[in-house]
Amino acid sequence: MKCCIVGKFESFHKGHQSLIKEAKEKCNEVFIISIKKWKDGIFSDKERELLAEKFKVKLITFNFEEIKDLTPEEFFLKLKEAGCQKLFAGEDWKFGKGRAGNIFTAQELGKKLEIEVKVLPIKKFNGKKIGTSEIRKLLQEGKISEANKLLGFNYFCLGKVKEGNKLGRKIGFPTLNIEPEKELLMPNGVYEVRVIVDSKHFKGIANLGKRPTVSSAGKKVLEVHVPDILLPELYGKELKIEFLKFLRSEKKFSSIEELKTQIKLDVENLKRLWRS
Repeated sequence: MKCCIVGKFESFHKGHQSLIKEAKEKCNEVFIISIKKWKDGIFSDKERELLAEKFKVKLITFNFEEIKDLTPEEFFLKLKEAGCQKLFAGEDWKFGKGRAGNIFTAQELGKKLEIEVKVLPIKKFNGKKIGTSEIRKLLQEGKISEANKLLGFNYFCLGKVKEGNKLGRKIGFPTLNIEPEKELLMPNGVYEVRVIVDSKHFKGIANLGKRPTVSSAGKKVLEVHVPDILLPELYGKELKIEFLKFLRSEKKFSSIEELKTQIKLDVENLKRLWRS
């Protein structure tokens, strides 16, 4: 049976995962029908495809602008056309033009169009509904650990390694200059990260920001240092960077030497954290 789950699915958070788990217990094929109405999402389209692969589901994206004027029945006909035989939805689901349809409408339309509708309770964490807007807010506040708890996995970005000015190498802390697929939501600062290259995992430290000590360009960049490991040249290669913890805000130092001292301290503090 071909089952579908409808929603924004911007982030594949724990609430989404519970819907997926329930659907997979009942169906041999699960499709996520994602209604995309955001411009700059928590994850890029490519990253969401990666998440769909991780949770072993197929992702179909409907652009909100193309379906926003469909009546609830017209929307259900579109689901029918997509091959949906069984629909899983949260009890607070609204759909159709002006959010006119609710879960009761869905059940009536399901009977009419031969789509079985399975209603699932809202998933909560610490008494609150798990939602992408809350995760976005936590990321913007630098509360990475809390955001990761709601996601059920580590917030990440895909990005290609590009050539930088090699300052890190000159001061003893070589960095990978990453060009992320998307704009990162977090505040400028230093983060504990995990770097994934060809399925190999490395512990690292990253700086996200405008590098005020060495640059006046004001362009936001992501630089990642992997302590004690000599990585091969990775220019042009796509990496996955997982964000684990916010360590400190970005600062402007009075000299390169002062910057070097702070980076050394940051790395030592992180190594101490890893040992503990």
